[in-house]
Amino acid sequence: MRACTLLLVLAAGCSRCGARSAASAEELLPGGPAGAVVTAPLGAVAQHLSALGDRLQSLPGGEQLAEYRRAVATQLGFDPLTREGLLAAGLDPDRGAAVAVFELGPAADWVVALPLTRPDVFAKTMQRLLVARFGASPGREPQTFERNGFTLAWKVVRGYGMLARGPSPMAHLEPPAMDRSLARAPGLSAARKQLGAQDFVVWAPAGSALPKRYTSRPLPGDVALAVQGSKDGLASRFNFQLPQADAQRAQQALPGGGVSLVDLLPKGAPVRARLGIASARLLESLRGNPALRPVLDQLHGADAEAFSSLQPGAAVSLSLARDANIGAALDYGLDWRRKSPFDTVQLVALAQVADRPRLLRALEEIARDLPALGARVVRQGDDFQITYAAGRGARFGVREIGGKPIAYVMGGPLRPDELQAAPLGGDPEAAALYQEGGAAVRIDFGRLAASLHELPESTYGTGPQSYVARSVVSQVVEPLRTLRVTIAAEAFADRLGASLDVQLVAQ
Repeated sequence: MRACTLLLVLAAGCSRCGARSAASAEELLPGGPAGAVVTAPLGAVAQHLSALGDRLQSLPGGEQLAEYRRAVATQLGFDPLTREGLLAAGLDPDRGAAVAVFELGPAADWVVALPLTRPDVFAKTMQRLLVARFGASPGREPQTFERNGFTLAWKVVRGYGMLARGPSPMAHLEPPAMDRSLARAPGLSAARKQLGAQDFVVWAPAGSALPKRYTSRPLPGDVALAVQGSKDGLASRFNFQLPQADAQRAQQALPGGGVSLVDLLPKGAPVRARLGIASARLLESLRGNPALRPVLDQLHGADAEAFSSLQPGAAVSLSLARDANIGAALDYGLDWRRKSPFDTVQLVALAQVADRPRLLRALEEIARDLPALGARVVRQGDDFQITYAAGRGARFGVREIGGKPIAYVMGGPLRPDELQAAPLGGDPEAAALYQEGGAAVRIDFGRLAASLHELPESTYGTGPQSYVARSVVSQVVEPLRTLRVTIAAEAFADRLGASLDVQLVAQ
């Protein structure tokens, strides 16, 4: 009762004091935290998350989200995902909030600024949550609460409700000078301009101690993450600021390219990618695979010679082979040494040729070395077909497509002469694949499910094998059929940008 009375007096007193309301939550927080989060107006955030939640509830397995939302609203005493619920808690849905995080002990300490319309109502909300719901008890100092060894402090400051945790949380509740506030932090301002208007922007400055909780590497520059929700899914954007030398290396490793090859990929492929990666770096990543490295070592440098003959940028797709046996694939897995993955997977990898004679010489050397690895190679013109004891091998070579020499590697029943370009304009649903810079990967689980439905009943095998194969499809693939995931990355003169979009598709 004593704490409740104190909070009400403090809130009412601040509401009458006539102090100028802060222009933003960031004005009330220090400009040098280990990390910070700023939001769009709370009403817009609530609307977007509510729409996303409603959409997820309509998907298989999403029914429990409605019960979880009701449980949260019951615990809080208001629904935070509605404008009415925010107003009922004394919060202002037309302004944003901000959080600053500090590394002051075993656990990160923080201070949050929430926009208010009714400080007195918010005071009651805080009293109920801190004491009745979270089990905090009044602290030894006025305006403080204690729980599990942590001290919390709360008060109203210039139109915002501020809550802090730490060894001396009251110190975090004193607004800094404007030029030292989070509102003037240049790194956060730059991140918000680069990322655009988003529901949430998370920012950590260079040298921040917070990433040490997740990685042993220090931040070479500022890192920012933006998240935007909607009924169509979730969009995330990342920014990694880099020193000039690192940024130049990133641009050299990720120069872009390969856009003209995307439309040659099979139209129904669930996985399509445009790898705008320098050829040497692409080979380096392949050599990083422990299973592939011993094989590539046996090519005596011919692999490096082949990659050096290609232009930056490649297009790659993965799909089910039209004669795939799902039951056998589950029995053997995709270990190419036991059973060829191309009995199950259709691979298409394309790249533009920079030096055709040099590339063909390198491919001839590769073909001569493969028999020592247990593979048989048959050449017809500029086409090389591999077979080996585990089954169907890949084919590789060079073809003229659209008047240009295109290098290809293909695994599965599809032949190079079956590659056909789509009409001009590309796929509007996969815009990231058609941007020149960087690299992008798109995964369409709906196309995967459709490919499985087109396979004959015999693809699942018989007996226990059939039961396992059908269970995997019904319990893993089918629930994901409404998802499309796009991942992209691009290097700039001062940073590395990336994105992750999860799209919900109506069925």
